[in-house]
Parts: sequence; structure tokens; C-alpha cells
Amino acid sequence: MKTLDARIRFTGERRQVTALFYDIVGSTELLLRSEPEKFFRSVSALHQSAEAIIKKHGGFLHQRLGDGGCCFFGYPEQSEDAAESAVRAALELLRLAAGAKGKARTPFRLRIGVATGLVVFSTEGDEIVGTAPVLAARLQAEAEPNSVLVADNTVQLTRQKFEYSLLREARLKGFDEPIALWRPRERDPAASEPVPPQEPDRPIRGREQELAALASAWNSALANKGSLIAIVGEAGIGKSRLVGEFARNLQGSANEAVVFQCGRRMESQPLHPFVSFLERLVGDASVLKEGNAHAVKQALQASGRQVDDAAVETILAFTADLSPAPSRNLRVSDLSGRAFRRKVIEAAADMLTCKAPGIPTLLIFEDVHWADDMTLELIDRLGALAAGLPILVVQTSRIRRSLAVATEIELSGLTATAVRDLVASIWREHPPPGLSDFVLDQCDGMPLYAEELTNFLRERQPLGTSLTAWKGLLREGGVSSLNDLLSARLAATGSARRAAQFASVIGREFSISLLAYLLEGVSRQKLDTDIDRLLSQGIIERSSVTHGSFQFRHVLAQEAAYGSLLKSDRRRIHRRIADRLIGETKPSLPAAIAAWQCAEAGLHDAAARFALAAAEACVLRSAMREANVSLELCEREVDSLSRRHPDRTELALSLFELRGVVAAALEGEGSQSARRVYARAMQFLKKQPPALRMKHFPVYWGWWFTAPNILTQQSRARIVVGDMQAVEDRETRLQSYHCGWATSFHAGEHAFCLDCVAKGLDLYEADSAVRNRAFFGGHDAKVCGLGESALSYLLLNETGASEDAIRACLEWGTATDHAGSMVHALYYAMVLARCQSRYADVHALGEQMLSLAERHGLAASQARANMYCGWAELMTSPAGRGAARFEAGLLLQQQLGTDDNFSMHSDMHAQVLQRRGRPAEALAIVQNAISVGRSSGQWFWLAELYRLSAKLRRDVNDAPSSIRRDLTKAVQIAEGQKAAWLAERAKRSLAGLQGNGSR
Repeated sequence: MKTLDARIRFTGERRQVTALFYDIVGSTELLLRSEPEKFFRSVSALHQSAEAIIKKHGGFLHQRLGDGGCCFFGYPEQSEDAAESAVRAALELLRLAAGAKGKARTPFRLRIGVATGLVVFSTEGDEIVGTAPVLAARLQAEAEPNSVLVADNTVQLTRQKFEYSLLREARLKGFDEPIALWRPRERDPAASEPVPPQEPDRPIRGREQELAALASAWNSALANKGSLIAIVGEAGIGKSRLVGEFARNLQGSANEAVVFQCGRRMESQPLHPFVSFLERLVGDASVLKEGNAHAVKQALQASGRQVDDAAVETILAFTADLSPAPSRNLRVSDLSGRAFRRKVIEAAADMLTCKAPGIPTLLIFEDVHWADDMTLELIDRLGALAAGLPILVVQTSRIRRSLAVATEIELSGLTATAVRDLVASIWREHPPPGLSDFVLDQCDGMPLYAEELTNFLRERQPLGTSLTAWKGLLREGGVSSLNDLLSARLAATGSARRAAQFASVIGREFSISLLAYLLEGVSRQKLDTDIDRLLSQGIIERSSVTHGSFQFRHVLAQEAAYGSLLKSDRRRIHRRIADRLIGETKPSLPAAIAAWQCAEAGLHDAAARFALAAAEACVLRSAMREANVSLELCEREVDSLSRRHPDRTELALSLFELRGVVAAALEGEGSQSARRVYARAMQFLKKQPPALRMKHFPVYWGWWFTAPNILTQQSRARIVVGDMQAVEDRETRLQSYHCGWATSFHAGEHAFCLDCVAKGLDLYEADSAVRNRAFFGGHDAKVCGLGESALSYLLLNETGASEDAIRACLEWGTATDHAGSMVHALYYAMVLARCQSRYADVHALGEQMLSLAERHGLAASQARANMYCGWAELMTSPAGRGAARFEAGLLLQQQLGTDDNFSMHSDMHAQVLQRRGRPAEALAIVQNAISVGRSSGQWFWLAELYRLSAKLRRDVNDAPSSIRRDLTKAVQIAEGQKAAWLAERAKRSLAGLQGNGSR
């Protein structure tokens, strides 16, 4: 085995290499028929000769395997023509075997396999891991004696250098899909060389000022004063050409440039451009879906990115496949979803900027008008970070975005001088007089239009040089727009046009494997020829985003190819793609794209299912706006289904469930939009049989949760509890009781509350709770039930039961190790201590709650904790300490719109104002709380509000009759609710008033 040069050191490097495996056919039989010494000399001589050939072609003999060898090209030294060198070496090895027939040697026959792919080098450099060597070994085993088999990926890189014939497709061990077996041979020197591809990107014309602006921004970035540049202009105006020219100008200098491509119909795929970048980096999308942190960290390190473990874990929590089962239930809006979203954005930004302190970085986001919301947030964050780093962030877009940190470059049409230069560069000789002005008049300065029109006229070489002659050519060619010119160029490719048309149905980017599947009956060799033709004509190019794929050079070219198909043909192609997607166990395209393909194919039910899957994935990633895009498509597809379709009802209910979740997250649980969705859903659900109603319990939950007030919510809670009595699923029945106890306490119906808690907790199962607590209220049901019962027991004056319940609530909250549940338990304990005026306990519990809420980004809980801590500080200290903290918490809560305990919080607000010597304002606050409480149905604290009202009336010298009336109402309300603890407090106050005579 050959050792590496001592200067070479590899530390987890990833690189594309070409592997070559050769093997002696029937070596054991040859040994048995030969003298051992002669056989050994012959094998050694073969290995030596093979190593010389491998080395001659720039390769490296990694291992001798007794009767064969494992070789690599492009390793350890990188090589742009590694694949070509490997195939040439393989063909020469065959010639070596064929010539070894002298008496001094045992005659050998060889089998050889060649494959290209990404590999990872071990830290010591003596181990190489990747699919390329495995595939090369499998191909070698499939080869006939004295022959070479070459893999698809190697053929793609070398098909202009060798002639290939497709032998067959074979299923090889370890590979899911059939592998094409290609046999190479040297090209006939007498045969004409293939036409070299035209260079579609000529030096840019007329953009000197814009290029200078980009260069200036780059120079500032080199001085750690980076920025965000937004390049805006209509389709075809040259945005990508400008950025591409600028990036080429930087080649040769030390920098890293990364391109992120936003795509049409990918608006519902959160962070799609960044996730695609990660997939390229790790080389295998399954690494991200399976959450393989070790592989991701290894790939990041190999690319020079040192990222902490927390950032990797955050990104994998976002990219990993998650179960969508509970995603249709309503979350509580404590902003934990938004906090997770922010963490993901920060982690992504960290991965993209961590190299920048040492390496100037250019980050290019193309076609941002198709970006999802999270990608837009990422761009904005990168723009903010760039200010102190050697980073330039460039985005191209057809539409203007309001960006505080961005510098905008708006592209307009080319000047007359620039158009003349462009026409002259294409025409090569002197163009006919007046032609440049004619092109300018037709294209109105649009570079792509000018280029296509000039190419069109040049290819036809008009005999006349007059305006009439040129217009005649356009009429004859049916050209009146840029789309017509692109269609004409497509038509000029002959039979390759069909491949472009089929590819356009896939999308702007397409893989050869899917295109070959669509072009059933077309040989691979013919398809490769067509692809070469489309490349040479500048219609397509190799994808800058996905290795091994192709893309239309411009989206307008794709649209022209797509538009050239008859609608019926287009639908048939979409149907063929859709059938393949529906039959896949492992999806090859994102669910959002699959939904669009099925919709265009007229498969409305499948389209709706894929759209729901895409939306569910977004909801689980807290990407609600992105989810909305898929839900709108789903709604259109469900509406297109026949009312007799067997799946229409199920799909409609699933759509309602997700619609409600998204509306509540985007606009608030109390928003008209969320209420409207759940109201419609319940109207529809009530018409369904009981089994279906039970299956879609999340609709019940959302309908209950989004009720406009406690009165309505309590009425709905009783319906939910009643309708779910016959349900066999324990968790569903438990959550129906959850609705019951949560509302009944606020309504002052303590007996019903405690009954629901007792029946619900009898059904509680810890395993089910783990699965459901994040979606039914955002907390554990047992924690909630124990907390509510502790409060109800207190108001019923059963203080021992209350203390037992709150102790169990806190213990179970801690045991769950779930942030939402722990915060919920602390809140109940804090409210209980607040009812009993245990100020020190309120403050201690509030500080615990605040620490936990800050750690997990629970903004609503932060607001509550600061309110209670501020109140406790103020009630126990002079000079108004704590008032500012209370008011800051109250303001945040009002901004968030998450006050579900308005009565008690108003009571606290009034006490703060009273303490600060503002009794009239305090009384106004209490009177408003009484009015709101009576009308909304939040009655549990009404007795205390009336009691506080009476106290404040005394402070402002109100009439004794008004004070007595308030205290009498307090007693009546408390007794009506059987709230003995509240009744005793009110009676003591009333007795004190009577004991003071008129006062």
C-alpha cells in the first residue's frame, strides 16, 4: 500500500473524487493452474504496471487487495479532470491486460469499475468514506472480463471525451434505485469534435456604475464594514448577470461566495435556500432529516465552519422529520413558537457568518421575490450582522422590500450605447448600420431581450439591411415578444426541444433521473445528446445549487418551454410526475412541489393531501405564514372535489383544523379570523356522524378556546364534555374535561370545575401527556387540573385540600421537565399566594417563573412574572418601589393580548394605583373590571372586585350607601358561587363598615 506524502494532512475534508476498482478475473483458478512463484511475480508485475498507469494519469493507488486494487483520482491532489483521467486509466489498464501474454507472465483478464462522488477523508488520511468507492466496487463485480463499467455521475462529466453505450440497468447491493451500466470507448480521432458550448455569459454591458457600487461595498466589507445590497428590477433586466459578473471579478482573491436560490412554489418551504445549502454541505439530505448531529458537525468543520453544538442542535430540531399527528391542535400564544423561530434564524446566521472574521464572505440570495418569510428574516439578520464583519449580502428581487439596513440598486433598461456594445459583441463583425437602434427600439433596453433578438437576427443573416427586412424576419418567425424569441431559440434545438418541454414541467431545476423517467422510450444516450444541445444553446445550465442537476438559464426560458406545450399534454406530463410522487415511500420532491404537480395534473385529492403535509410540517416548525401558502392551495383543491368524493369530508375537516391553528398563531386566539374558522368547522362537524366528530376533537378544542368570552366558553365547554362522554380514547376525554375545568373556575362554577378535574385526572396517562401537552394549551393537563383545583378549593375555604393540590401541582410540573408546564405550575402557585397576600411567596415564585420564561422565550409568562413581582415589591416596601416593574409587565401583557385573568390583574393594578396615592384612578380601573367581568362571564373574582371597590369608595369619600351596596353584592356573589372564603372576607368588611356607624 502506498503511503501519503508527509506534507499532506486531511482533517475531515469532503471532496468529490473518482474511484477506480480493478480485479483479476478468476485469480484463484489461475493460481491453482500456475506455479506459485510465477503467479506471484506476475501479480506483482501487474500491480506495479497498474500503479504506473494510475500515477501517469494523476491517480493514487490507495490499496492493493491481493488480486485487485482501489484507486482514487482527485485525491490526495485535487484535479478538475479527475473523472476523465480515471476513464483513460481504465482503458489503458485493459490494454495492459490484453498485452500481457508473454511466457514470463501469467495471462490475466481484468474487470474495472469507475464512479464519481463526494467522500470524506479520515483525520489521518488513511480512510476514505463515501458512496463512490462502494459503487465502483459494485460496478467492477458486474463487468464482463476485460471490460470497464462506468457510473452515471462519471459519464455526465466525461461524455464529451468518450463514446458511451448503455448496457443495461442493474440492482446493485446497497443501492435502492437501479444503476445504469455504461461501457466507454475512446472517441474516433477522425470523428468531428462536438461543438463546444457557447458562452452565454458574455462580459456585461452598460452596468459599470452598478458594478462599481458593488465593488465599493465589497471594499468596505474587507474593512469589516459589511452591508446588505438589494438589487431590484423586472424579469430579464439582468439582476443575476450583474451579480454573476461581480462574483467572477472576485475570483482569484481570498473569499467565500455562496449562492442561495429562492424558487417559485417554494414560498411554503421555510428556510428552503438555507436548508438546500446545508444539504449540499453534508452531501445527503437524510442526514438533516434524521438529525445526525455528528455528520453535520463533521461537514461544517470540513467546510471551515466552527459552530457550537447548540446551533447545530437548533438547526436539526428544525430540519428533522417530525410527527405531524398533533400539529392540528391549538397552541397557546406564549410566543414559544416565535422564540424557536428566532433561535433557528440566529443559528443559521451563525453558520453563514462564522468564517467571516477570517475569510471575506459574499452571500447571494437570488429571486427573493419568491422567498419564504423565514428566509427574509434570515437575510435581514445577516444584513444587520454584516455591519461589523467582512460580509457582503446581496439579494436580487423583482419587487422592492422595505429594508432599513439595505442599500438599493434599481436596474433600469440599458442605454443606447450599452445596447450597441451588446449587439456588436454578439454580431462579432460590424453589425449592419441601424441594427443596434432597431434592437434598442424593440427591447426598450432590456438586456435579455436585446441579446435574444440579436442572436435571432444573426442566425438568420438577413440579406437586406433595412428596417423593413428586419421586421419581415420577425413577422416570418412569429416574434412579437421576448417569450416568442425564447420559444424560437427552443425550436431551433430540434429534437432536444422535447426534453426541454418535459423538463419545464418539472420546474426551473430538474434532475436527469426524473427527466429520463418522463421521456419513456428515449435512450439515455439520446437524452445526453439533447442535454448537450440545450447546454450549447444556452437554454439550460448546470445547477449552481444542486450537484448533478440542471436548471433553465432563466426562469423566462422555462416559462417559454412550458407555455409551448398544449394544456392537455402539459397535464399528462404533470400526471406522470404525480403518479410517481404518489407511489413513492420516500418523497423525492418537497410536499409543496408535489401538491402543485398533483393540482396541475387534476388530482385534487392527492394535491390536498400533499398540501396538508406541507402545511403541517410548517406548523411544527412555527412557520405559520409559510403554512398559509399551502393551506390556500389545499382549500382550492378541496373546493374542486366532488361533494360525493369519499375523502372530501375528511380533507375539509383536516384543512379546518390547520386553518384554525395558523389563524390563531398569526392573528391571535381571540381574533375574528380564528373564531370564524372554528365556527365554520363546528357547523360542518356537527353534521357528521359521532365517530368522525370524535376523531376531529381538535376542532372542538379550538372552537372552545377561541370563544369571545367566558360565558360563551363555559357554554361550549359543557357541550364539549357532553359530546365526548362516549369517546373510547382516554386522552380525548381527558382534554374535554380540561376544557371544562379551565373555564368553570373562571365562571365561578367551582363544583363543576372540581368534578371535571377528578374525572379528567382519572384518565391521565403520562406517556400521552408528553405527546399532547405542547398542543392542548401548551402545558401538561395534570399540572393544569391540580392548579385549578387548588384555586377552587381555596375559594371554597377548603384550605387543606388547596395546599395539597398546589404542592402536587408544583411537584408534577417539575417532574415533567417541560418549560410550559413548569411555568404553568408556578403561575398557579403565584396566584394562590397572591390571593392570600403572601407577598414574599409571590415574589419568590415570580422570580423563578421569570428565570424560566426568559430561558425559553415565553414572553407572556415574562409579563406575568414581572407584574406579580412588581406588585409584591410595592405592597411591602415604601417609596413606590416595584410600581415601574408592575407597569412594564402590564404593558407587555397588553401588547401581547394574552391576559386570561383580567379580573385579578385589574385588582392588582388598582392596588398599585391606590398605593401610589391615586385612589380615583384605582376606582375607575376596578369599576371597568367589574363591568368587563359581569359581561364576559369571568365571575370568580367579582366578589373581591366589589370589596375593593367599597374600600376605594371610602378613600374618595363616596356615599356610604354606595359602599354598603358594593359589599352586599360581594357577599351575594360569593355565596351564589358557594365561595365561602370570599364570602367571609366580604362579610368581615361589611361588618366593619356597620361597626363604624355611618362610615
